[in-house]
Amino acid sequence: MTAYAIGKFDALHRGHLALVEHAAQLGSPCLLGFSGMAEVLGWPTRRPLVAPSDRARVLAGWSQTLGTAVREIELPFADLRGLSPDDFITLLRTTHGATALVVGEDFRFGRDRGGDATALRALAEANGMRVAIVAPVMYGEEAISSSRVRATLATGDVASAQALLGRPHRLIGTVVRGDGRGRKIGIPTANLGACANQEPASGVYAAWATLDDQRIPAALNLGNVPTVGGERPLTIEAHLIGWSGDCYGRALSLDLIARLRGEHRFATLDALVAQIRADIAAVPVLLGST
Repeated sequence: MTAYAIGKFDALHRGHLALVEHAAQLGSPCLLGFSGMAEVLGWPTRRPLVAPSDRARVLAGWSQTLGTAVREIELPFADLRGLSPDDFITLLRTTHGATALVVGEDFRFGRDRGGDATALRALAEANGMRVAIVAPVMYGEEAISSSRVRATLATGDVASAQALLGRPHRLIGTVVRGDGRGRKIGIPTANLGACANQEPASGVYAAWATLDDQRIPAALNLGNVPTVGGERPLTIEAHLIGWSGDCYGRALSLDLIARLRGEHRFATLDALVAQIRADIAAVPVLLGST
């Protein structure tokens, strides 16, 4: 018996987890999302909050919490947008074996978004399926949403992003060679190549790095490095505190815990180095409770 939680699951945040929790009470839980929505609807392309290569990690954590495997499938939006609500329900029952459906109160479906959660309940129950309509999960005065997660990251408020997600926001990529200036000033860094997940605002962050299953405290700088030789393209570089070695070409993930400060242009290199050392000293304190 498969219970589908239906929605747009870009962030895999706490509101999405609530849908999955209800699905787990009704059957084998499975997220049902839709691929190609942005392309079909002409939405601007955005970096994912949780990249395809990182989603299995989050779902594995949810599976462990719930004590049952949480799966995920995506259906092509282009194939579904013209379906009537009745046809959509029939597709889920006959083709995908749905025995229960879980949606949020604001759910819309079918051609021209013609069906709402109440209509879904009526149609699904008429087809022998159980339905749960789940109230939004609140954080402060507002419902948790992927848009709120993006807004917190845009201001560098990674602590609020963690509260919305239920876990730290993670940056993932492969370590590439930088210009070596960090090593020259006695503060070597691991430079992250193309980042799969959405970056936060420029600044300096306390983070937990994971390198080959090692969990290492890190001072992370994200920005254009304006003090050193003029501005450069966006750079993500992490000083792995208490660790030394060659990590080029290896996978690196960075869980963002707190923002220390924004990115600044310093008058001298010595002033920059002094501030970096102060940042590094602050990181273990900020990570101490995590």
